[in-house]
Amino acid sequence: MCGIAGWIGEALNQPVLAAMTDRISHRGPDGEGQIVLPLSGGAVAALGHRRLSIIDLGGGGQPMASHDGRFTIVFNGEIYNYIELQEELRAKGAVFRTHSDTEVILEAWRIWGKESLNRFRGMFAFALYDSADRSVVLARDPFGKKPIYYAETPSPTGRGLVFGSEIGALLVHPAVRAELDIASLHDYLCWRYVPGPNTFFRGIRKLVPGGFIHWRDGNWTESRYWLPPEEDGARRGPAPSDPIGEFLEVFDESVRLRLRADVPLGAFLSSGLDSTSIVATLAHLGAPEIRTFSVGFRNDAATELDAAAETARIVGTIHTPVVLDTSTLLELMPMLSQHRGAPMAEPADLPIYMMSKEAARHVKVVLSGEGSDELFAGYPKHLAEAHLGRFAPSGLLSVAARGLLAATSVLPGTTRRLTISARAMRERRFEDRMVRWFGAITPAERARLWSAAVPERMPSPIPFNAPRSASPLRRVLQFDQTSWLPDNLLERMDVMTMAASIEGRAPFMDVRLAEFASRLPDEWRIRGRTTKRIVREALRPRIPDEVIRRPKNGFRLPVGAWFKGDLRQPFNELLLGSGAVSRDYLDAGEIRRISDEHASGQKDHAKTLWALYAMEMFLREFF
Repeated sequence: MCGIAGWIGEALNQPVLAAMTDRISHRGPDGEGQIVLPLSGGAVAALGHRRLSIIDLGGGGQPMASHDGRFTIVFNGEIYNYIELQEELRAKGAVFRTHSDTEVILEAWRIWGKESLNRFRGMFAFALYDSADRSVVLARDPFGKKPIYYAETPSPTGRGLVFGSEIGALLVHPAVRAELDIASLHDYLCWRYVPGPNTFFRGIRKLVPGGFIHWRDGNWTESRYWLPPEEDGARRGPAPSDPIGEFLEVFDESVRLRLRADVPLGAFLSSGLDSTSIVATLAHLGAPEIRTFSVGFRNDAATELDAAAETARIVGTIHTPVVLDTSTLLELMPMLSQHRGAPMAEPADLPIYMMSKEAARHVKVVLSGEGSDELFAGYPKHLAEAHLGRFAPSGLLSVAARGLLAATSVLPGTTRRLTISARAMRERRFEDRMVRWFGAITPAERARLWSAAVPERMPSPIPFNAPRSASPLRRVLQFDQTSWLPDNLLERMDVMTMAASIEGRAPFMDVRLAEFASRLPDEWRIRGRTTKRIVREALRPRIPDEVIRRPKNGFRLPVGAWFKGDLRQPFNELLLGSGAVSRDYLDAGEIRRISDEHASGQKDHAKTLWALYAMEMFLREFF
């Protein structure tokens, strides 16, 4: 687990490359390295690396060259099945000098080329140089667990590229400037994140999940080598004959592979199904001395600390709770916005960082439950969309039926969930419902808030690409797996853990597990009011009954109360003061109206207020 940075193009002074990797030193405090290699036409490949040592602590330094010097790589991530691949490659004559997964990539590329990307089970972003044809490839893992940003730069040697694990590293390069992309700011107001491949920075893009760039002779092309099965319907196999048995086989293997490390390992543990599934499976597999970590506020009625501690006691882990302080959390936002290169639009980002900081005192790797909801349908929106398909195969639903769905198809829980569900189900268009489920405001509400010229971008950046024959449930899962996950949740997990110099692993985010999930009939994901049915039924023997029965909670900070109390005045000063960067784009009167309505209790605008607060903090850091 590391950070990478560099460029392809004009030769620059070596200190530029060192400065780029220094910008991401938190991602790799255990070592560093840089190398500049020749390309055709006078261009160079500058490859920089910062290392967080996890596997082969003594022999895995980078940049790493192959045994014959043909290939050189800088790599961020882990290839969990590297031992199996190493054995297969040795049988084909490959030579290994280390025990690292990095060298496995080099030898796999020699034998299989681009096809090797489909053999890796893990998370990765790498740049690989081939001296034989003076080419460079950039590649990113199928689900986008590891980031790679890039910008095309003018160069006398052809089309140049600057790349890195974080946007901040790119901005160190003299050819890359921090210019705000207004269209992305416009998108953010609805979605609370910028859908890839766009970023908040003009000219800086994300390499898409399953993406691949090939540079040679002054030119480069970008393509995809993998699509999620929910998007690529042709790859979906037959329904499993034994769903529970096959789930356990694939899930246990996924967890087992993610135990591979030469450093201490632990897990995040909330009161919910996903993290408990992982921790209980660690115990089932016989993992020694399991350390777990939870986070919450003291004296908070909604805290998960007590429930997590009880689950840890039952499973038998060494448990550490992290008790939060509001003022400390808010002080972190500028620094974490710098690392993310985007607003901290999810309040839960901050507690994840605090939990990661505490975990880093005890372990160097943590397992977490990201991806379970998006593979196996765990959100209220999945329940609603699943029932929408049953009520209206044609895709149309009467107002009365929509009201019934809004009232009956959500998980038991708070009035907040019911309100969100009712608003979403009033929308007839699938795209509009997706905004309601997880966005901040609708396009119509954004139009009232936005005061600048409306930017144009075609086509829409949101990847609604599920097959036409897909059920409403599968359509929303495809959206989750190709946008919500890589551009928000997985990006958050990467940034928050790496900011604390710790590696986060997500057993649910496994390619084989995703392929299995895509073969499940909808009723094995949603049945009645039960979400993630396959996970609950398969793991019932390992997990306490109260966890199986517990409705989805999710970690929520009391931001609604903050904007009525201690945070109301700072918000108004930040967004409405003369120094507000966003005043060039947003209507101050509309911001004040939203703030006043929330403070008076007329409407709950907590999600919108936080999105605006985080946006302004981010804009001040970069622009």
